[in-house]
Amino acid sequence: MHRSAFTLIELLVVIAIIAILAAILFPVFAQAKEAAKKSACISNQKQIATATFIYAQDSDDTLCQTSWESALTPQVQNPGGIYQIHWTYLMQPYIKNWDIFNCQSDQAPVTPKRPCPNGAADLGKLNASGQMYCDWQAPKYSYITNYNLIPAHDWIPVSLTTFPETATLITLGERRNKLTSGAVVGQQKGLSGFNPSQPCPGSTLVPPQYAPLTGTTNYAYWTEPFAVQHLASDANDKNDITRVDWLRHSKGSTYSYADGHAKFQTLGQTLDPTRYAYGDKFYPGYAPYNTTACTN
Repeated sequence: MHRSAFTLIELLVVIAIIAILAAILFPVFAQAKEAAKKSACISNQKQIATATFIYAQDSDDTLCQTSWESALTPQVQNPGGIYQIHWTYLMQPYIKNWDIFNCQSDQAPVTPKRPCPNGAADLGKLNASGQMYCDWQAPKYSYITNYNLIPAHDWIPVSLTTFPETATLITLGERRNKLTSGAVVGQQKGLSGFNPSQPCPGSTLVPPQYAPLTGTTNYAYWTEPFAVQHLASDANDKNDITRVDWLRHSKGSTYSYADGHAKFQTLGQTLDPTRYAYGDKFYPGYAPYNTTACTN
């Protein structure tokens, strides 16, 4: 029996149908893949949040600092105060998995400035002189601390008993790698919902367009329109709110909270003034280890 071949028109129709199906399905596959990454990132945040909560319980209800390295403070084991003793290192005993600190959607996770020669095997170890020789931090991490709960290296750590409601206070967000201007976000920095982020005597007063928090005189909380505006225009990362990647997962990002839970939130939800997720300035209004102006 003679079987006729496909005509050119039939082949073109089949190819067109395949192209249309691919155009429809590829975005769906991409969305499904990103949804899986978002779920994994929420799971990571949940485990880190739990570790943070347990760490505080083991430390007289006190959270850690974002990092500990200061040339202004005598540190026998840290010559010159140049090496990082990072929050990710402090959380590791409660997690026991370095991969938890890295979100799969993050294309440029933070790596140590001064890496250990033998990788994670060297973390927590001192040389023959009893001194650090590398940064004690996760080999890669994607998350950024909320300075109001986990302050910078030169600020006093905060007690959980200070918080009025731990379930509504962000502990960690997802770290942005670069601003719209192309400026690279500082590796070991935290974020804040306030401007200036860590007010102290001598801080510059905020512009009047920012809505002030009740009872404050020298700082104010960020609102969504101004946060978006600064992301589009800032040439550096001094405005801390731009350091969090609030659109990493389509229309929002993942956050962990002081009571140990984690969830997906939009930027507007985190900056809602009636339920402000960045909390308040819970630490003392001075930096005991920093003799210069408060600029972090």
